[in-house]
Amino acid sequence: MLTLQRLLSLPVFLSTTLIAHALAAPGGFIDDDKDGGDDKPDYAAALTGGEDCNDKALKAIREGFHEMNKLFAVTREIDWSQEPEIEFFGREDRIANYTDMIAGNLLRAQQYANLKGNAARNPDIHVRCDDPNDMCDEGNKKDGKHVAYNIGNEPHINFCKKYFDLDPLDEEVDEEASDSQTRLDLLNYYNRATAWARMVMHFSDIGQAVVVTPVPTNQSNSTSEWTLSTTTGPMNTSVLAGVIDQHPDTNGPNNIRVLKYAYGVTRAKLLATLSTQEPYDAANNAENYALYAQARYVLQEKQFFPNMPIMSFGNDLAVLSNEQIQDGDRKRFACFDMSDVV
Repeated sequence: MLTLQRLLSLPVFLSTTLIAHALAAPGGFIDDDKDGGDDKPDYAAALTGGEDCNDKALKAIREGFHEMNKLFAVTREIDWSQEPEIEFFGREDRIANYTDMIAGNLLRAQQYANLKGNAARNPDIHVRCDDPNDMCDEGNKKDGKHVAYNIGNEPHINFCKKYFDLDPLDEEVDEEASDSQTRLDLLNYYNRATAWARMVMHFSDIGQAVVVTPVPTNQSNSTSEWTLSTTTGPMNTSVLAGVIDQHPDTNGPNNIRVLKYAYGVTRAKLLATLSTQEPYDAANNAENYALYAQARYVLQEKQFFPNMPIMSFGNDLAVLSNEQIQDGDRKRFACFDMSDVV
């Protein structure tokens, strides 16, 4: 029998997950809409937990989840010859070995829209606002801060204060599409559903990624001591390759190297464009799926594709030597200096 003393001796992630499960009502601890609204679908998967989330925060989390399902619903039909697919995953001839993986990831994400009674049921999601890993304040105005982060590639998300500053999906799309000056800039459409979509892709049950590991060669006649083993694993955040790593600002000289994580539209598109990236880098990046779904949603609702910024360069050196391009978007909905999986 699991006693309280034994429960508290477990690792923090496991004990908090078990406690949230124990507190959860049959339909999900935070799934009941206290505002009395009954227009939301009765989803098969429940949202549980809710640590330190007030009623307003829980409402924004529930509604963001519902809006995420609307985003992923528009990705059911994939055409690898079309602009959104090419810009966020790459040319079909380059990613031919990974199109099935991409389609499978999107299909599993779409299944969060399944209603109760559906045999295909995704895992419940533990949501919280108490920042157990002290990550919400990482970063700064220049490098960005987390809007949310995933814990352990499990269906476990902490929502930071910046998430609650994001607008609802349709409100943001309607507002930005009406501005003739900036309506083609995809990042302007970033909303709470986009943030949710990125988080869900980090779940090991949803987002699968290519994992390449060097292993010693056992064959005596091999010309190399190492060979590459390719498997699949949970999806995290890809980084730009072939570029100069950043150095954080400190009070004195430092040799600290900071990878350039592929958040935002510019870096997500560079993953699918640069020859220095592996063909699977974009397919391995949660942000690419979220932005792809966001672009497809605008295209469906407003009949135009917000294709800015356009990644068209004479050669890759123009990008690899230009840190201003690599820095990516001015608006930032993540801490660009670190992964959002802990």
